[in-house]
Amino acid sequence: MFHRTTQSLTRTNNSTEAYHRRINSIFQCSHPTLWVFLQKLIDEQYVTHADVVHIKSGQVPKSKKKNERFEKRLLHLISNPHQDILTQLDSIANNISL
Repeated sequence: MFHRTTQSLTRTNNSTEAYHRRINSIFQCSHPTLWVFLQKLIDEQYVTHADVVHIKSGQVPKSKKKNERFEKRLLHLISNPHQDILTQLDSIANNISL
């Protein structure tokens, strides 16, 4: 986890959960027919392809300012740890919201 944090890599599966929620909202039912299922997958493939084209052209996806601030604070805490372990843990805990 330390290395994932210092290298600015993802530490959770939130993006996977978000994509799962997106797919569920696209289908709008639990058991679509085969043809509806295939058509929705084709539609989603077009959207995904457009996103890939945008990223390849240099348009980076927008990240939320709140997430950017959190990442900077967490990286700072890891790069410059407190001498007292309890103070360090308290500082990290203050950056986490459940």
